[in-house]
Amino acid sequence: MEKHLIIASYDGISTYYCGIGTTMQDTIASLNELTNSEKIKISLAYVSADPKGDVFNKERYQNSLELAKKTGGNLIPLCNGTIGLNEFDMWRSFSQWEYACASLATALSMVLKEKDDNVLMLHDTPFLLFHKFKQQIFGKKLRCFYMPRSNGLNHKFGDEEWRQKRIELEKETFRVIENDFQSTVLAIGRNFARHLTNDYDLSFNKNDYLINGLYFGRYKRFLDKKLDIAELNRFGININPDSKIIFSWGRASVAKGLKELLEAWREVVNSLPNHYMIIQAPNNSGEDDYFQLLKQITEETPRTVVINDFNPEIWQTVLRIQNTDIVCIPSTMDPIPHTAIEAKLFSTDMNYVIVGSNVDGVKDIYTSDECVWVNPYDKSNFAEGILKASKLTKEEKQNMKKSNAKSLSAFDYVKTIKEFLVKIKFV
Repeated sequence: MEKHLIIASYDGISTYYCGIGTTMQDTIASLNELTNSEKIKISLAYVSADPKGDVFNKERYQNSLELAKKTGGNLIPLCNGTIGLNEFDMWRSFSQWEYACASLATALSMVLKEKDDNVLMLHDTPFLLFHKFKQQIFGKKLRCFYMPRSNGLNHKFGDEEWRQKRIELEKETFRVIENDFQSTVLAIGRNFARHLTNDYDLSFNKNDYLINGLYFGRYKRFLDKKLDIAELNRFGININPDSKIIFSWGRASVAKGLKELLEAWREVVNSLPNHYMIIQAPNNSGEDDYFQLLKQITEETPRTVVINDFNPEIWQTVLRIQNTDIVCIPSTMDPIPHTAIEAKLFSTDMNYVIVGSNVDGVKDIYTSDECVWVNPYDKSNFAEGILKASKLTKEEKQNMKKSNAKSLSAFDYVKTIKEFLVKIKFV
């Protein structure tokens, strides 16, 4: 009997690094390391992307292919009726969700072996619909772990008609999964579990969690550096070399709380004349109205820069610039944002203060010793938090940095994946 782990994702296996792509990049790197000591066959299923399209990334694809080949697994392209030029066309279409899930069932019927221990991890909301096609896989032992990263009742994405359809699908899906002894919904963190319990009446036991993490090894190049503010010139940002930086990054999405951050900054900009607000907010989440709103606030506020670029070198550079004084994680609708873990990791040997949202999954990353808490929906509270962070003493900053360093190991994704596989008695 072989151990066969199959991972399905619409993003990150052959597409660029963003959102779930971050999780998949870390998963592939972590499993590549884990399989040096554990004998596991790994297959990766992904929504097909056109190699000539903007979202295709050859390096991600090659890394995925090499892991599958190394372990004797398969790289499984799934149906994409949008031709694969734009992943957001697929994500917004419920019929595309069904096409992907139906083709996944067909592929698994061909590649799974009855004698193997088969475990399927399904990343994000589109793959909840796999439950409709699972019964087409005859005579194969298959344990399924569904991993939604948002839900319609908590994540205000899309127009109301679309969102209500999504909620209807989620409610139906969660009922079916809970009644299938071979299927489990995994909560991405304790806070998100509370949302799913309150909104959809789901229940979770101690093994039904998988907290986000990072593959630390891929950040070493930046963590060994302390950079000068002149490095920003590479990205078209030229500011006074004595200036201090307030920084945040994430998709231009309502879920990221960037509008709330800019509104709070507008309240205190005159009180912090030596600070610049820099936000990296790529307009790639299908919420262009939101991005235009961010631009409008930026144009009305002095010393404010919004960068429309998903290049990870930008945020990694800013977090290692010695002038960076405050790092804001204002998320309002994320289970556990990677940015919160990245800020913790990159704070090593730096002197910035982390300001964290207290309304979503950021609460699973920090303690009160590690950040300044704010409510992003309360403009005055958020503004006061930024001012408080700017006035902390050197000793207070050092204590926060030490506390973050102590808790960092909990977010090592190699350890997270292995502990999960041990809990489900797979390794």
